[in-house]
Amino acid sequence: MLFSNRQKKLILDVLLKERRRLFSRHKGELLDKTIEDLSQMLRNEEINAEPKDNVIDWSRKGGKRR
Repeated sequence: MLFSNRQKKLILDVLLKERRRLFSRHKGELLDKTIEDLSQMLRNEEINAEPKDNVIDWSRKGGKRR
């Protein structure tokens, strides 16, 4: 099952709130690793979604060639 970017952000917010709860039985290494992995996935998606300035446009016609 694939999640949208908004769904991943919602899940991350819920996990972060759960980690801050005083008497949460879900605290621990697995929760921390899950939060870390989900945060990294979102950062990667943001980086990959940004337009690249240094991309060569091969479809351009014209210009001077040597």
